Amino acid sequence: EDSSDPCAVCVCREGSVQCEKKRCPSSNCNHPVQRQCCTSCDGCMFHGKEYPDGTEFSDDKDSCSVCYCYGGDVVCTKLPCNSDCNHPYHPPGQCCGECKRCSYNGVVLVSGQSIPDPGNPCSDCICQSGSVRCARKMCPEAPCPHPVTDPCGCPACNGCNFQGVTYADGQMIQGGGCQDCTCSRGEVVCAQRRCPAVSCLNPALDGCACGVCDGCRFNGRDYFNGERFQHPEDHCQLCSCLNGGVVCVPASCPRLSCQHPETPAGECCSVCTGKCFHQGEEHQSGSTFTLRSDPCSTCSCLNEVVTCQRRPCPAQCSHPAPSDSCCPACDSCLYEGVVRSQSRTFTSLHNPCQSCTCVRGSVSCVRLICPPAPCSRPVVKPGQCCPECNVCLLDGQEFNDGQIWTLSSNRCSTCTCQKGEARCSPPECPKLPCLHQVTDPGSCCPRCRGRVYRGVAHHEGSSWFADSTPCMTCMCVDGVTTCSDVHCLSPCVNFISVPGECCPVCADCVFEGKVYGPGDSFHPADDPCQICTCEVMPGGEQHLKCYRKQCPSLVDCPKSNILFSGPESCCPVCAQPLTNCTNTLIGNEVLATDDPCFTCQCKDLTWTCLQQACPLLTCPVNEQVTLPDSCCPVCKDCVIESQNKRVTSGSSWTDSDDDCVTCTCNLGHVECSIEECLPVVCVNGQKQVKTPGRCCYECRGESCLYQGTEYHSDEHWEVDECTSCTCVSGDVRCRSERCPPLTCAADESPAVIPGLCCPHCLPRPATCITFGDPHYRTFDGRMLHFQGTCTYILTQDCEGGDFSVHVTNDNRGRKGVSWTKEVVVFLGNVTVNLLQDWVLKVNEEVVTLPFLYEPYVYIEQQTNTVLLNTNIGLKVLWSPRSHLEVSVPGSYKSQTCGLCGNFNGYHQDDLQMPDGRLAQSESEFGNSWRVTSGHHSLSSCHPGEDVDPCKSAGYQARKGANARCQVLKSSVFEPCHRVMPPEVWYGACVYDLCACGANSDECLCDALEAYASQCREAGVVLQWRSASLCAVGCPVERGFVFDECGPPCPVTCFNADTPLGVIESHCFKPCVPGCQCPAGLVLHNSYCIKPEKCPKIIYGNHL
Repeated sequence: EDSSDPCAVCVCREGSVQCEKKRCPSSNCNHPVQRQCCTSCDGCMFHGKEYPDGTEFSDDKDSCSVCYCYGGDVVCTKLPCNSDCNHPYHPPGQCCGECKRCSYNGVVLVSGQSIPDPGNPCSDCICQSGSVRCARKMCPEAPCPHPVTDPCGCPACNGCNFQGVTYADGQMIQGGGCQDCTCSRGEVVCAQRRCPAVSCLNPALDGCACGVCDGCRFNGRDYFNGERFQHPEDHCQLCSCLNGGVVCVPASCPRLSCQHPETPAGECCSVCTGKCFHQGEEHQSGSTFTLRSDPCSTCSCLNEVVTCQRRPCPAQCSHPAPSDSCCPACDSCLYEGVVRSQSRTFTSLHNPCQSCTCVRGSVSCVRLICPPAPCSRPVVKPGQCCPECNVCLLDGQEFNDGQIWTLSSNRCSTCTCQKGEARCSPPECPKLPCLHQVTDPGSCCPRCRGRVYRGVAHHEGSSWFADSTPCMTCMCVDGVTTCSDVHCLSPCVNFISVPGECCPVCADCVFEGKVYGPGDSFHPADDPCQICTCEVMPGGEQHLKCYRKQCPSLVDCPKSNILFSGPESCCPVCAQPLTNCTNTLIGNEVLATDDPCFTCQCKDLTWTCLQQACPLLTCPVNEQVTLPDSCCPVCKDCVIESQNKRVTSGSSWTDSDDDCVTCTCNLGHVECSIEECLPVVCVNGQKQVKTPGRCCYECRGESCLYQGTEYHSDEHWEVDECTSCTCVSGDVRCRSERCPPLTCAADESPAVIPGLCCPHCLPRPATCITFGDPHYRTFDGRMLHFQGTCTYILTQDCEGGDFSVHVTNDNRGRKGVSWTKEVVVFLGNVTVNLLQDWVLKVNEEVVTLPFLYEPYVYIEQQTNTVLLNTNIGLKVLWSPRSHLEVSVPGSYKSQTCGLCGNFNGYHQDDLQMPDGRLAQSESEFGNSWRVTSGHHSLSSCHPGEDVDPCKSAGYQARKGANARCQVLKSSVFEPCHRVMPPEVWYGACVYDLCACGANSDECLCDALEAYASQCREAGVVLQWRSASLCAVGCPVERGFVFDECGPPCPVTCFNADTPLGVIESHCFKPCVPGCQCPAGLVLHNSYCIKPEKCPKIIYGNHL
């Protein structure tokens, strides 16, 4: 055996020792214990613990079990539990279950809770006091009219029980008449039976509304075979029905002798109206008009003949002011080259002795009468009328130029006469050593004196109460009188108020356990600025009176020279002498440098410093701040509690209950003033009128003429969304609303609701455009080519049905191609038709622009474009030459459908058809969105086909189109290539030029304008037009010039006084190319004029 390892056995073999572990007998138990070398069954090792044989112990890992050790084996059994329920719940950490809850199939249930029976789908199980009981389910009432019976015997809607027969869901049900029925989720749904196709164009309808060719149905009416009738919509055509087809021929009309015949509405033949066409304009017979080329002439139209004559002027004047009008402007005068205003009196430039007055455009002058000169030798100076004196007149005496004398009224002043002006000065007095000086009567120089306050002299260092304010104390220190409110202290627990005293006093003369006698003083908290004194009252009782020490004002001592007190003293001092209150400073007032709450005034040769009273603030205390070097706190806003609103400092308003009270917010303090009205006596038929928002009654009666329309006094009208005007005694007063700053999130943009001035934020929009023959660029950026000539759904809200936009195309006489002809916008109960030649209809009524259908739609014309804006953020830009843009806000993302796509951010699935499938070609996609019912469907239209117009046009046409469209890739358009690659636009351009034939110039410009429009939307403005490329002519005679990205909100006579930056920042419309007024001119009545030529308009702003 190895002495170092008792469990090893060693053997010596041929001089070498080999050791190995002792072999142990096998243990026939499950939990033997470890002895010195081998395991043994005379005990148990269980969960890391050793137990003697025959021991009973608790299981460390299961508190609900008890274990026994028998010969190295451990046997554990559960503790017995008494339970009155079948499915008790065993909470964690407890040995026995409880009957308040149930444990069933691994699910814990509270008493009363039920679940489906896992073993029987027709049963429900419920927990009741720890026991689970299962019973058959109650059948619910079926939500369909024809349910079937399910395996549990309950009614179900996955089939139909109809007339005693059971049908599966989706199964056809045979019925009679004109209907086919289907079982759909327990309900029998019937629809009109499909009709067989017919070969005639206008079939009549049989009893099942199916077409038959033994009659005709035309425009909603039925006709017999062979019947002749008048066209129901066009009375100028006669029609006949033959075998289901209707043939119509036009009626004949008599020949007319006039040059411009017209066909009245509802009539077949043209008639002579007598209208006149003069200088490109149309005028009704019998009308009177003014020539644009000669505004001073008035013309009349009678039976196609125009007669013109010069306009007579109602008034003449001798000195009219320059004017662009036909008649002389007699509201001011032009005299000696200078314009003089009405009723202005002035001196003639050529004759200073004439006084002239401008009266209604005529100047009348009278000679001035000079007063007699007070001296014996007066002189007339150049440019003056009346003589003047070079001598000096003073106290009734005359002094020559340069003469020196002493005033008789003031012996202390010496005077000198210099060029007619007497200059007097006081004598030079010696400097006195004292700070406080006084000048005795009869003496010219001051002497030292004491301090005076309100006529009473006070000794240096004395203090007293001011007579005007009982709780204001004053003191005299270094000749400066300082007055301020008494600052009370209450250091004791019990204090009382004594009549005649400003501050409460302590009930006795005991403080912190120490008794003080009469006249004793001390400083509480060892603060030298706090003083308590024991005083004896008139009744003999003793009280402590405590107050904060008042410091004398340092007047204008520089801050750098103010020495602040040490621990033993209270008040600061000035390191230099203070400024003396001398005769020259009397009346001056300064702000004390040591305390901004004190204002010092030089009076009676003494500085008197008074404490400033602070105004009452309306804002909360936590918003009040005291600025550096300021005395009183201030606020940024005033709080008007009666109206529950805030106003900024500097704002003024009229009281809501009284128009005569005007209030202003001054740094948190509200200051109000009351306007007093004078008696009003009205004459000449006028009457007293009180204007809303004004205090006093006024005499009114004179009307206003504004842009050719007469308005009565006090009449109110709207100019646009942001401007309203009122006629006030002949003056037009307009108010322009200013919008508050608007900050939108990164994924939002500002938009304006029709009828409102100021914008709100909407999710950033996407734009779909239609142009040319026609090409569609979807919301997600895919370019499509589709040439159907029917009516199609361009885009609509397919989720909520908020809007729908339809387009109607025509082929303009060329087969296989088309252009956009008409746009229809559906929004709520509003239908807007955008037609050719600037014709617009709202709910089938022709309207003129601008037009507001509040609050849904606002339509206006911007140069050559119609802009339709809606309250939901939908915008439509329509150029009647077939260019169309539709923008929808981001709130409709993934909700749109139609030719513009689904707006989900992925152009790959833009060819989605109404049934959800993706089309295999662009023509299949376009034809799937055709409008097949309703007023806007066309029976004579042709579906689109996948055609290549360049193939049918030939090689030369394609070559020419390629060359002309190459301009899109030139340097003129290069700045936009990075943000808008030109390839797809180039392809659309070539396509259009091949299809257009003789009209290729117009088609080229349409394609280039469409690309330039998208560049503008991306922020790149191109100056691409030239005299030989798509030039636009503007009426130069009216002052217009062309601008590629003109301001959509131009400067007009209404906003000429508003800064240009404010106009641009409050304009939320896209810029468009067109004719604009150049810089320096404003738009008024379709003319560009100078701002000073605008009509008289009185403006005001309300925020």
